[in-house]
Amino acid sequence: MKLASLAHGRDGRLVVVSKDLTRATDAFPVVATLQAALDDWERLAPRLADLAEGLEHGSVPSFRFHEHDCAAPLPRAYRRLVREGEGALTEAAGDLSVGPRQPARLGAEEGSDSSAGIAVITGEVAMAASAGEAFGAIRLVMLTCHVKQMNQDASRSAQGAGTTRSAAPMTLSPVAVTPDELGAAWVDGGKALTVNFQRNGALTPIPVPMVIGGLLAEAAGSRPLSAGSVVEILPASSATTSLRFGETIRIAMKDVHGHSIFGAIEQEILPDA
Repeated sequence: MKLASLAHGRDGRLVVVSKDLTRATDAFPVVATLQAALDDWERLAPRLADLAEGLEHGSVPSFRFHEHDCAAPLPRAYRRLVREGEGALTEAAGDLSVGPRQPARLGAEEGSDSSAGIAVITGEVAMAASAGEAFGAIRLVMLTCHVKQMNQDASRSAQGAGTTRSAAPMTLSPVAVTPDELGAAWVDGGKALTVNFQRNGALTPIPVPMVIGGLLAEAAGSRPLSAGSVVEILPASSATTSLRFGETIRIAMKDVHGHSIFGAIEQEILPDA
């Protein structure tokens, strides 16, 4: 099934979205927010799946789904962990995510770039869980994008400390999907998922290696993961030159039939207000 959170309050208004991303139905008769659904997933997921089936058959009330009405599927996460490139898994600062159509704001163009990848939302993962157990706790999959800027701190540089990175809050796709929506591509340690990154219309396919089970087990090595934790996998930077104000980046993924799976992240690069 496919789920989205329309912009409403701090945690959004949960809706179930049709497979073709054209219609939606309110999840409120079952649960109001995605975090509440994750907290009681075993009981509520089958009821949400029934809504999804009813939506496909036209047997439940529905309305036109517009991606620009969406907040992030999970606007606030209990815990955020990021793996960028071949680096280690690290804790991300802050728990807030932004919607798929919100602009990315930078202090300057120089040294800026963007990384696109996938993110998963977990249920509870016990401490010291195996990779297989952790992989089985994945509830939903999304696309993610980070816009970053290299900041040179002169005093730190003079002492050999080098440069630091600053990043806007993570941007998530309009729709989060259950892993079965990805079909055969959802193989832990097997095939890569390909994210399509576009910068001003120029397309760059980005393979994202499926190392999620191991990363989740690593994250739960010293303490458990709560339901609603987000883990992001970001390959190397998607932009080969600095981003420019006024440019637009677009991140999407298609299924084997060429249809959008998650909807699209579309961000305009703007200066800080």
